[in-house]
Amino acid sequence: MQILKDNVRNSIIKYAEEEFLEKGFTDASLRTIAARVGISVSTIYSYYKNKDELMTAVCRPFIDSMMQITKERHSESTTLEDMMDIEKQQETAKLFISFVTKYRDIIRLILYKSEGSTVNNFRDNYTDATTAHILWFFGKMKMKYPHINTDISTFFIHANCAWMLSIIGEMASHDLSDSELDKFASDFVHFSTSGWASLFGVDVK
Repeated sequence: MQILKDNVRNSIIKYAEEEFLEKGFTDASLRTIAARVGISVSTIYSYYKNKDELMTAVCRPFIDSMMQITKERHSESTTLEDMMDIEKQQETAKLFISFVTKYRDIIRLILYKSEGSTVNNFRDNYTDATTAHILWFFGKMKMKYPHINTDISTFFIHANCAWMLSIIGEMASHDLSDSELDKFASDFVHFSTSGWASLFGVDVK
């Protein structure tokens, strides 16, 4: 019975994603989603209390993974050497590109087709949460490396976090070749690593 419920839930998510992408949150129809799944609208309501909750469920894997990646990349175990190592940062960038490719449709849904839903607040919520986490991270880094400069504008950090979402949106919106993505990753890592090194007052490896 649980397997059947999971299959129904997965089908609802699958066809809801298609409907939201096609029509946007506001114009998406639960009746259409139910028809595509082969169930009644009331069955959808037995899984999700409303369309907004369904939209959140569709986007939840990306939202949770995005926050997890941010915390893992900026944790107490992160070293200054890792942050300034171009090769390591390029490997991280390639993994991140794979992540964006995996969630490409969900990213476009959240950033461009979620108006009217709770998910539409993701951009602001993520930017605020990430800004707070980076400030915490810089405090930890200053304790480990007293010689580095962490007196960096909070608004600069905030704007940088918002900028990252814009980059993700652009990556999800363009059909880039593997070579274009590799070149982007290389250029971005050199640009960002050198910039943070300059702000910290340290050298790039």
